[in-house]
Amino acid sequence: MTALAQDRNTSQLLGATLSASVAAAVLIYGGSIVMRNSAGDVTKGQTALGLIGVGIANHRVDNSGGAAGDEVIDILQGVFKVANSAAADAITAADIGKPCYAVDDQTVAKTNGLTAGLATRSPAGVIVGVEATGVQVLFNEAILRAVLSGDRIIVPVRVTTLVGAGVYRVISPVAGKVVSMGSITEGALTTGDATLTGKIGGNAITNGVITITQAGSAAGDKDYAAPTAANTVAAGDELSLTVGGTNATASAANCYFEIERA
Repeated sequence: MTALAQDRNTSQLLGATLSASVAAAVLIYGGSIVMRNSAGDVTKGQTALGLIGVGIANHRVDNSGGAAGDEVIDILQGVFKVANSAAADAITAADIGKPCYAVDDQTVAKTNGLTAGLATRSPAGVIVGVEATGVQVLFNEAILRAVLSGDRIIVPVRVTTLVGAGVYRVISPVAGKVVSMGSITEGALTTGDATLTGKIGGNAITNGVITITQAGSAAGDKDYAAPTAANTVAAGDELSLTVGGTNATASAANCYFEIERA
């Protein structure tokens, strides 16, 4: 085909309907956000992990007293307006094209609810518009999975010893924001705690310090940080972790920076 030289009558796909088995012990209201669980059944939108947005319930289904698969629901795919979250999680026009995350069965937020380095919310759909009265969200599981596959990346860095003040560096392959940092130790600590301070180009990330507690420490301990500012990174920037604290044992730690693409 060649480029247009005149107006074109382009067909529009308004949406699609699919059917799915309903998870056990759940009531799904008509018009609510529907999500799929790891078993392949669907449930109502909620703050939880291990789910992914599918669409909007075409009708009410009450399987609150049933087992998984006892009821079937019709789900509408397409663009629908749902409620926006509030405060720091409110979605704005700057978020168009990015995933949004389920808060409940009618509300979405801009973040995955990161708490102490761990997500609390599952992806619901893709943001396509923002109004004063709500958020326009594209609900399509296949499209959402494709968007998510390129939305965030993990950049690993190995800290060979948690003693001293060593600096361990890696290059960011993408532009975006550092949204979480984490570590897992390979041995116990002694004397005191160890810290790992995250930096971008030598500048400290706000709330970007991982604290590894000495008391009760053992190989396999996991610790996290949830950056809140000074976390914007460009492709090719230096990411680094600076060791601190009073730990006296040369245990190693495997760490990461999680970057949300710009």
